[in-house]
Amino acid sequence: MHHQLNLQGQDGEVIMHKANEKMMLTWCDNGMVDGKFTEGLVYTVLTSGLPIRGAQRVQGNQIGRQRQTAFDTWYASDFDWILWVDSDIHVTNDALKKIWDIADAKTMPAVSGTYFISKENEQALMSPYPCLFIAHPDDIHQMSYLHPMEPNAIVKCDYAGYGFFLMHRSVADKMKEFHGHDKPFFVEHSSGGTDAQYVSEDIQFFMLMKQAGVPLHAHTGATVKHMKRFSYDYDYYKLFWITHLVADETEKKAEAQAPALDSEPSSD
Repeated sequence: MHHQLNLQGQDGEVIMHKANEKMMLTWCDNGMVDGKFTEGLVYTVLTSGLPIRGAQRVQGNQIGRQRQTAFDTWYASDFDWILWVDSDIHVTNDALKKIWDIADAKTMPAVSGTYFISKENEQALMSPYPCLFIAHPDDIHQMSYLHPMEPNAIVKCDYAGYGFFLMHRSVADKMKEFHGHDKPFFVEHSSGGTDAQYVSEDIQFFMLMKQAGVPLHAHTGATVKHMKRFSYDYDYYKLFWITHLVADETEKKAEAQAPALDSEPSSD
């Protein structure tokens, strides 16, 4: 028995989820998580109505090893899907349903939601970019943000983060067949030398996934909050209140330019 969704796959076929499909919710943390993260997980598990039938948490400080442990545990189970949520992401029912509704074991087995990152994590006002990337044609250490991104769209990209990512076990099957059953998928890569360039464990996974011929899609409407440090300093104060001041002045000008309403009833 299948539950049919009113969605189209890449080849025009209707996307269908089997009634007995099961999803495992997975996260890694170092022992300290934000209350909003916990709130998002609990509320989603209790109210989403989606087939989240299990969960696993891997604690530690070596994220590559944590991810590999979680991956191996899931793969050894009978769960069809694994949903990765980072411990600084606030997941919602709306965002999860959007990626679940387009996920398909054959046409879209790997689907990322959208959250935002910045190169200036220590700055007061950070420049946000989607954590979705396009690969450089010649240099694996170079990539570009999928920016500006089309809103509320299903897009194809090369790499993403593991912050909010849904994957079918067919992805693991293809990667193990292509790379070997004993190859670790989350080892940070370095070019070596004095000018060494590093590739994070997440990007390394997606590079290996791409090599195995598995497509990556993202839903730009499935956005979730990425909770990072933010300084409430004078720069933020100025930006916040200047923005409001400009908005107020614009509204006043619009009201002043609007035609006055007649105070007397019109006579025909």
